Order: sequence, then C-alpha cells, then structure tokens
Amino acid sequence: MPRTSSLVVGTLAGLLTLGGCSQAGVSTDDAYKVGCPALDAVAASGSVVGKVALAGLEQLRDSGNVSGDAKKWVETSISFLSDPQKVSEADKKFVKDGCANHGYPLKNF
Repeated sequence: MPRTSSLVVGTLAGLLTLGGCSQAGVSTDDAYKVGCPALDAVAASGSVVGKVALAGLEQLRDSGNVSGDAKKWVETSISFLSDPQKVSEADKKFVKDGCANHGYPLKNF
C-alpha cells in the first residue's frame, strides 16, 4: 500500500474510532488531531476518502464533546467535505488556520 494510502486509511480509522467514543473523554484537541490530517488526505486523494471523513466528523460533532471554536471548525469542515464549492474563502481560511494553530498545517487543502 503506498504511504499516502496508508496514512489516509490510518487517519480515517482513527477519526471513525474517535467519533464512536463519545463517552471515552474525547477532548476538543482530538477534533484537530484527527480531523486535520483527514482533511489534508481528502484534498490529496478524492471523494471516497471524503465520504468516510465526513461520516467521522459528523459522529464527532454529534458526540457532544466539542464546543466553541472547535465545534465551528468541525461544522465548517463538514460543510467543506459536503460541497467544497459552497464554502467561502473565509471559511476555508478558518479551517486552515484552525489546523495550523493546533500544530497541523495543511499541505494539500
């Protein structure tokens, strides 16, 4: 499996696991830790990965474990994955800045 594919699979598996662990003490930083690499992988690889990342972020949003800027970041990321054309440049910048501010600069976004 190519390195990029391995990273995508591992990142998305983590995202889905994280989304399913709403009772396991998921922190706000976990949204960025798992979401940023997933968004970058989606930007590099395509729509199938995007659907998996979207499902994971939706689970994370619905878990009730994210709030404030992290919740807005998750919502904006979901909007981007749903339809990138409908996300404003300001919202794209918000997503990129959120990742960069949490130590995960995006390279493909």
